Amino acid sequence: MGYRIEIIEKMKEIVLLASLDDSFKATLLSYIDEKKDSSMDFGALCTFHYQALVQQPKADEDIIAIAAAVELLILSFDIIDDLQDGDADYLWCRDPAMAMNAVLAMLFLTIKCIQESTFSYKEQAIQLLHDFALKSINGQYLDIGNCGKDEASYLKMIETKSGALIALSSSIGATLATGQIDARVINYSTYIGVVQQILNDIRDLKTWGKKNDLLNRRFSLPIIYLFEQPAEYADILKEYYNGTIAEIDTAYFKEVLLESGAIRYALAIKNVFKYKALDLIETMPFSSKDKEHLKALVE
Repeated sequence: MGYRIEIIEKMKEIVLLASLDDSFKATLLSYIDEKKDSSMDFGALCTFHYQALVQQPKADEDIIAIAAAVELLILSFDIIDDLQDGDADYLWCRDPAMAMNAVLAMLFLTIKCIQESTFSYKEQAIQLLHDFALKSINGQYLDIGNCGKDEASYLKMIETKSGALIALSSSIGATLATGQIDARVINYSTYIGVVQQILNDIRDLKTWGKKNDLLNRRFSLPIIYLFEQPAEYADILKEYYNGTIAEIDTAYFKEVLLESGAIRYALAIKNVFKYKALDLIETMPFSSKDKEHLKALVE
């Protein structure tokens, strides 16, 4: 699994063949280059599931094109997320109006690429794209509204926001291979998305910069844990989050996060979803090597 370079080159090819002004194409290509060091995991999951289910040892140009289309969709969502959060410094953040126009182009290029492919089950794939993209957009709406203020609502939010995009990538590849929508693929992919989001949340809390959820008065599982404890730091957090106090002692809260059990709590929740994913992966008709690759995504 992989094909990172091939996917990036195909993304550029999709843009270059589009009926767009040359300067607009140049902008889209610059956005792709901005993410050229990314792992292209979403596209890789698409090719992986297709190859595993058709038992094809090497990905052909057709499925690479679909993987590239998926990555264009993911890039468009990343751009929207960065513009809404205001916590990144990528190229598109310097001209939000142009970036929004680029997002629209990427969305339609994604659909066009799948529609014009030769796959027998492309209509099912487009329906999956519509369903899961809309689900993720709904999750983003909940995230913008800071709606995940307790464990259940937070987990539901990241299932719809992050889990849906992994499910989209995996299920498109699987459905193009078989013509069937496999609930197991959707479910374990969603769990993989939840696991990765929880791990990202923990990493972001360890960096006291622009992306730190606590400083930004955002919620994540460790912060929800702190809020629910009968301790002085919970009272301070509540005052900070409701705006009664303007700043918090970051050194103090670094220590609180390490010693309170907040990180251990988040990791315990992560492991619940990890084992749900592992159980489902075991039921799939994949080789041992392929199963081990998927399992590594929830470690």
